[in-house]
Amino acid sequence: MCISPFESGRAKTMDFSRRLAAYLSDSSEGKERRSKPRVYDPFPTTVEGVDATGEAFKSQTVLDNFGAGGLYLRLARHVEQGTELDCVIRLSTNPGNQTDGARVVMHGVVLRAESRPDDTYGVAVASLRYHFL
Repeated sequence: MCISPFESGRAKTMDFSRRLAAYLSDSSEGKERRSKPRVYDPFPTTVEGVDATGEAFKSQTVLDNFGAGGLYLRLARHVEQGTELDCVIRLSTNPGNQTDGARVVMHGVVLRAESRPDDTYGVAVASLRYHFL
């Protein structure tokens, strides 16, 4: 089987992302490790990526919390540790106005995805880079 240079590069990127996610998510026995504060507002967020079955998706959700190092949200799709996601966060809690508030685009890597009782997944994403729109 011949692998194109693009596929080979993508495999290397996924391997790096998985190793980075494993390193960043090393457990400290449930103790708070964050050195920066978190914001706990339900900001509307659009998430794009590839789920655990290999299917590309775009999903609307809200944040549970976020900080300088990453975010935590719920998805109806299962994603694996190491998966890269793009998130567009609207910094407004006014659900009636879709144009209100600044937007932040964050590219990150999944640290963990936890199955929840409501058939969603709690997903922790470490920020690799971000910028304001």
